[in-house]
Amino acid sequence: MKKHFLSLCAFMTLLSANAQDKLYVYQKDGKVAEYAVSNLDSLSFIAPASQPQAEPKMFLRGSNVYDFDGPCEYEWVEMGPQGSSGGVLCYPKQLTEDPSKEIHPVVIFCPGGGETPQSQPKIIKRLASMGFVVYSQPSSWEGDGAVKAFDWLEQMNNDPNARFYGKLNMKNVGICGHSQGGAMAEDCANKDPRVATVFLMNSGSLSHDGATNLTIPVAFMAGESNDVANPNAKGDFNNPANKAPMWLGIKDGEGHGYGPWGGVYCVIAWLRWHLCGEDSWRDAFLKQGGEFNNNNGWVTSIRNW
Repeated sequence: MKKHFLSLCAFMTLLSANAQDKLYVYQKDGKVAEYAVSNLDSLSFIAPASQPQAEPKMFLRGSNVYDFDGPCEYEWVEMGPQGSSGGVLCYPKQLTEDPSKEIHPVVIFCPGGGETPQSQPKIIKRLASMGFVVYSQPSSWEGDGAVKAFDWLEQMNNDPNARFYGKLNMKNVGICGHSQGGAMAEDCANKDPRVATVFLMNSGSLSHDGATNLTIPVAFMAGESNDVANPNAKGDFNNPANKAPMWLGIKDGEGHGYGPWGGVYCVIAWLRWHLCGEDSWRDAFLKQGGEFNNNNGWVTSIRNW
């Protein structure tokens, strides 16, 4: 009742003030605030509902995924979570200046068995040159090491004294891997809810059920019959129990080593689409005759979209 009475008083004050276009608010500290009535729309004693803040955009630079690195200079630092060895952290030298407006997409790359970040650096460096923060370490068949690495990155994102404080998108991360590293990436995606998409290069599970519990977008890349992992990729993709939206691309004339070298542009396009909201790549993968859909030497299958 008191609020209604005060509102009525304020309304009557506004009416009387309208003649001189001035409204005076007498504060408890004795000060008087003056307002122009012509600039006021309404008066209320009820606080307005708080407006939700817009989500920051992804820090993404450059547009050519095919032939060149992006415009960002990057740091290549040999480091990793405690207890790991051989890891590399690669990121733009100039990080976002305003995390409320732009944050960095995060990806883990799992090299092939017997390979290292140093022997398969192309995708790591190219992603970092476009604004991604990328971690890589020698692979295993299990995804636990990648889960630990994501935990490590999240700790730095939450640490006020760390270079990445508040600058990483740890809600939706990506993981990709080649050969054995693809199996590691697939297993990590099954274990870590932060993973928003996974890309397997020349890889797939031996049991062909590695993706049956996933619901996030999954991509499989393989070479023709001379790729030893071709049956694994097809077997995982064709499992009738799959629920996830999937893309399978078989590259004509290519073998088992294609993914982390010649196929890098395809992986990067996929990650820019699913982690950075660059929806212009959707038709490239899903539309008949798109860049990666039964075109340019790709034999493509899709399901569950």
